[in-house]
Amino acid sequence: MGETETQTVLARIAATAREQRKAKAMTLQKALRVTMAKVADQLMGLPMAVLSTSVQSIAGDGIEDGLPDGALLLLLDGPGGCTGAAIVEPVLVGALIQQQTVGSVNSASDPERPMTRTDAAICAPLIDTLFARVAPILDEPEDRDLIEGFQFGAKAQDARTMALALDADDYVSIKLTLDIARGARQGEMTLILPTLEARADQREDPDADGASAPDSKVPDMAKLVMGLNADLRMIVCQLSLSLKKLNGLKVGDTLALTPGAFPNVQIITATGRVLGRGVVGHVDGVRAVKPLRPPSHASQPLRRESDQALVDMPEVEVLTATGRRSTLPREVDVSDDELEDAMQALSPVEERRSGTAEKVDNRDEDDSDIPFPVTDDLPDLDDLPDLESLPDLDDLPDLSELPDLEMKAAS
Repeated sequence: MGETETQTVLARIAATAREQRKAKAMTLQKALRVTMAKVADQLMGLPMAVLSTSVQSIAGDGIEDGLPDGALLLLLDGPGGCTGAAIVEPVLVGALIQQQTVGSVNSASDPERPMTRTDAAICAPLIDTLFARVAPILDEPEDRDLIEGFQFGAKAQDARTMALALDADDYVSIKLTLDIARGARQGEMTLILPTLEARADQREDPDADGASAPDSKVPDMAKLVMGLNADLRMIVCQLSLSLKKLNGLKVGDTLALTPGAFPNVQIITATGRVLGRGVVGHVDGVRAVKPLRPPSHASQPLRRESDQALVDMPEVEVLTATGRRSTLPREVDVSDDELEDAMQALSPVEERRSGTAEKVDNRDEDDSDIPFPVTDDLPDLDDLPDLESLPDLDDLPDLSELPDLEMKAAS
């Protein structure tokens, strides 16, 4: 009898200790409640509190039926290539938008509208920071492994797209009821994460060769990005037409293109960003556009004399003294004989210049007799008329009757 009472007392003591440990331990629900309030305040200055938390298991094939209409559906990237999800009600999305735009949240209901990628981008920092800070403070290893490593991935277009992306067998649904701005709004956020057993089953699935492929779902980011399609648009020219003429166009009508349109084609993206220009041509009988690359010296200047041949510069034609165009040569070779002949032709000119300079320098000795260079090419002046043969001029008329003009001094 005494041994039985002793075992009962020890069991009560152990149970009490377990309860106290659980009360002090940081469980998943407690960690989400504490962390959500801190993250919302630090990121946005928004008062947010978790009113209740519920955790339940759901099957992978039943997720689509439980997704609410009109909510923001987000896909989460997890460790090992697994995929999770986050569901945010529109009332919470509107509160986050108001807090980050006007700095406060009102209690008025928002008009119904489809969720966009902008809404997803606004909610992404809150979700990423929540996952990053919850995992380190959890005491239970199972809870830490369940939530660690998840982050925002992309926005799902609809419920079916999200259900197809969540391909695990079993999931854990964590539903948070949130209070925004001290009662201004209330809504729910749901986190859907694959269970640890479902992740293990996915890693153990054999591939086509029968070998284990734990990271078979992890895509190669470089190959994925380089395999994306880039839509480019070629704009030959832009025309301005009146609405009347545009409305009157019919099959067979022609539009006159602006001059020089084909060598000046704009290459733009789907968003309107101009990437460059090109020239319209043809390759093997098919119309094509050849992009024009910028000259190499625009990014790699050529400054050395040895780089002169690499500079892509056209030949420059100039007008000579006779009005004819000539091309400037880059290098001129002159022989010694041609140089000597040119010096001899210039020597008389130099002698005349030096002689004139000596005569001009002597003007200081006799200022009255300033010598000038002798010119023999003056024209003959014998044909000029004699001044004595000019007719006499008549006498001026009498001007005594004109009134006197008094001169006034200017003030």
